[in-house]
Amino acid sequence: MKKIIALIVCLPLSFVFAQTDTTVNKASSFSFSDVDEKPTKRYCTQKVLNQTPNRFISIGYEYQGGFDFKATPSPFNETLRYDNASGMRVGFYTPIVSKNNLIINLAGNYWRTAFNGPDYSSPYPLYQSLNNNGLHSAGVSLTVFKPLNEKKFLLFQAIADANWQMQNSGLSITNKALTYSGSVVYGWKPTENLMWGIGVSRTYRLGRPIIIPVILYNQTFNDKWGIESVFPAKAAVRRNINKKSMLFAGYELEGNQYAIYNGFSNTSFLQRGEIKTRLTYERSLFGFWWISIQSGIRTNGRFNVVDRYNGGKDNEVIKTTLGNALYFNISLNLVSL
Repeated sequence: MKKIIALIVCLPLSFVFAQTDTTVNKASSFSFSDVDEKPTKRYCTQKVLNQTPNRFISIGYEYQGGFDFKATPSPFNETLRYDNASGMRVGFYTPIVSKNNLIINLAGNYWRTAFNGPDYSSPYPLYQSLNNNGLHSAGVSLTVFKPLNEKKFLLFQAIADANWQMQNSGLSITNKALTYSGSVVYGWKPTENLMWGIGVSRTYRLGRPIIIPVILYNQTFNDKWGIESVFPAKAAVRRNINKKSMLFAGYELEGNQYAIYNGFSNTSFLQRGEIKTRLTYERSLFGFWWISIQSGIRTNGRFNVVDRYNGGKDNEVIKTTLGNALYFNISLNLVSL
């Protein structure tokens, strides 16, 4: 009887231990390689380390000092003078798509330039028209950054601007006041400190539409120094003073084509281009609000009137010579770090 009872007790225990051994053997043979998981694809970002903060809102004012003005033809072939040229510059920028594999930004801006000079007794059509009415420019742009992987990306930009002159009778904007620009760049980002690319751009930056090759080159050399450029449109050497202040030395080309009223034709166009060599200081004031202070020399690139939309040199009806001017620009910007 004792042998029978002992056998009954041992059988369940041997079953339990047998089950435990089987479980341990199965666990010891498990491998994470048996799980079918796809690796996460990584993408490069749109900036290098320590680069200028992105702007959401920019409210600024620009002032150009006095400069000589001479137009050909003119009544007496004499040199006139503007005391200054100044105006507000406002910009708004917002992301409409912000993903690891796609970033799309929408921007809008408005620039005003008022020309201030003496009212000469003899009529000077272009001079007096600018003196009375100034120039206006408003535009929208769409920028698309499409990373292809960790090392390569595509960059697209499309811009539409309305450039006009305010008449005494009110706003004077037609389809002839519109200009269209755009760029496409194929680029590489081998490290977080370097991104560069090559592409092509259609631009009015010197007043007349041209198609040119472009080179994007942004590099951070160390914690203090870097370069930010889209050549030939603009380039600057960057000095990171600390996390809240930066200093830049460089240049930028600006310009567009304006539909103007010059005293004898409603369908003439001022092709305006400027070269600005400058120093810029940017600093955080509080939170995400930064101030930007810029000063330099404005050099004339083109300031001529043509008699047709997108006219060339053969269509010029007024040619001008502008003297260089010192200029100053200050803006308050809401940024994203």
